[in-house]
Amino acid sequence: MELIKMKKTPESQNSELLNNEADKSFSFGGCSAEKIEGDNQNFDEDFMGEHFENLGDVWHAVFGDNDHIVQYFRVIIEQGELHDDCKFIYPDKTFVALLQYPPEPTDIHTGALVVKTPDSDQFEFLTIFPIMEGLPNSFTVKKSHTWENGVEGVVAAEHIGCGETVSFFAPFYFRDFASFAPKAERTMHLAALALSCEKAELQEFIVESGGFFEVLLQKFLESNPSKTKEDFSPPVVSMLGARILFPSKYACRWEYRCPVLRVEQTSYFGRTVYKVHIIFVGRENQELAGYLYIPEHMLRGYVPQAGDDIEGVLWMTGYLGD
Repeated sequence: MELIKMKKTPESQNSELLNNEADKSFSFGGCSAEKIEGDNQNFDEDFMGEHFENLGDVWHAVFGDNDHIVQYFRVIIEQGELHDDCKFIYPDKTFVALLQYPPEPTDIHTGALVVKTPDSDQFEFLTIFPIMEGLPNSFTVKKSHTWENGVEGVVAAEHIGCGETVSFFAPFYFRDFASFAPKAERTMHLAALALSCEKAELQEFIVESGGFFEVLLQKFLESNPSKTKEDFSPPVVSMLGARILFPSKYACRWEYRCPVLRVEQTSYFGRTVYKVHIIFVGRENQELAGYLYIPEHMLRGYVPQAGDDIEGVLWMTGYLGD
């Protein structure tokens, strides 16, 4: 990796940081407190997908074929802000910091992780990812998985309410990994980036066999003793307003279909992005909710409206919150 020269952290700040207590069971460069045996890309049933430790398709979703995140590295490094709660000292004295750009609060901004080892006076650029404002949900943690770089990671958790298990990339994982112990109850703010999105067609179909058909047929016959099976009209099922979140091949990537509740417009690197309030699954007070960020370029002229049904593939993220 390319080394990026940065100003040294003031000695007083270093001293304060080095006094932070770190979890001795978690060391920089290790794989995971809950490491999966064998190849990292093997299927993990807790995450309902394979672990793929790369964000390449995420940046392609942001820029399409017209641009690349690489050209913004210098701006992010030089103008990004290192917040007090976005740095961590590992037991071996390795210092990890998250630069956020732009530094002022926005709906969606960029996080760049930089690392300085004890034997170096330079910071090494490690990775870069989008950080998106999300909506709070209550979860019980099932499992965490730390990536091979020892800093990034993903979490699988069960929603307290609808019972849905969802996996998500944790942008502040390097700082919060100790909070992701199995069975811990946590409030996580969920946000997703659309990897694809289109307006869903209204789909209706007639159910003429199967368990659902048999249950309704039985109820019909019980309520109408003089009727026969031939008098029963097969039910018509509509997909209008359906809320579906289905695992795809890789953890944290989900197929979705859901109605649009509200639409706001924001921007990211000068590009228009739609911030869409959706409920992934559930109803009433047992909803798995979040914001879905949809880059304008992938919509091919379509603008989501409240009441529309949309579908595609998304990348889920989650961070700790109140």
